[in-house]
Amino acid sequence: MPMDSGQRTSPTELAYREFDTTILAGTRSPSAIMQYTHYFRQYLTFVGCFAQAVEPAMLACWRSHLVNTPYITKSGPRQYSVNAINVRLSAVRSVMHEAAVQGYIPYALAQAFAAVVGIKPEAMQDRRNPNARVLITPTQMRLICDAPDPGSLAGTMHRAFLSTLAGSGLRVSEAVALTTTQIEWGVDQQQRSGFVVVLLNKRDNQSELRPLSLEAYLRIEQWLTVRPVASAHIFTGFSGRGDRGPLNTPIRPVSAWEMVRRYAGQVGIAHVKPHDFRRFVATQLAEQDVRLVPKALGHKSVTPLAHSYPLETFARGITDHLY
Repeated sequence: MPMDSGQRTSPTELAYREFDTTILAGTRSPSAIMQYTHYFRQYLTFVGCFAQAVEPAMLACWRSHLVNTPYITKSGPRQYSVNAINVRLSAVRSVMHEAAVQGYIPYALAQAFAAVVGIKPEAMQDRRNPNARVLITPTQMRLICDAPDPGSLAGTMHRAFLSTLAGSGLRVSEAVALTTTQIEWGVDQQQRSGFVVVLLNKRDNQSELRPLSLEAYLRIEQWLTVRPVASAHIFTGFSGRGDRGPLNTPIRPVSAWEMVRRYAGQVGIAHVKPHDFRRFVATQLAEQDVRLVPKALGHKSVTPLAHSYPLETFARGITDHLY
């Protein structure tokens, strides 16, 4: 039974009024509660007993443990990333906060848990999560897109593909499946000309337009001019290393991931993913006008401003000269 929130109770006495993550029912989504339960059990396992688990100092000890102690995976020991540590600490703090709300522990105790802060990313740069977002600057994007060797077949295709991601904001699944019939040139209502990619919106089975930069189009044309095989798909791969074994089938998303990481790594930028190219386009367009972003990326809206002032028509040429 919950204790009177005004009653003074020692941590030892609290052991007889134990609670668990079931107290979160109705305050979080079921999936969030499952995650909190997993992390809270990890915390209890580290501490050893409930009486000590309600000591804020033990959360600080667990923080140190997570920072300094690797965990074991099939590929060997790994260190927890900053995000992995902070979500665990946040889960425990949330459970303690709800316990105070429901009268299991004093508010002062929950506030003491809240004072156990997370890890600062700048203090652990070597622990950067490889799946974290990478903010790419225009200068860096230029280096990445120019990194492939234009003197080889594979390099020419890679240049075209990277420039397409950077000049369209397409998802990697959309880019690898791109066909020649999806690219069109035209003039919009404001008399702006440019190339676009025509996609089929799966929500309502209607066509929608995405921008394609002039540079991306020209590099696609360069690739298609020298490609030794015919295919409706634009980005076709090779069965062997380098230029060996040209195929008429589209590259796979995993190949796109490897391509992006390879060339970003060559210019000294770690952990870049295809979706970071999409974020790059969104960031650059938002600096021009946030209302450009939803139409360019195929979203309904990005911010309340974009929702309140929607761009009624598609604007051509907006991804030219982003980098």
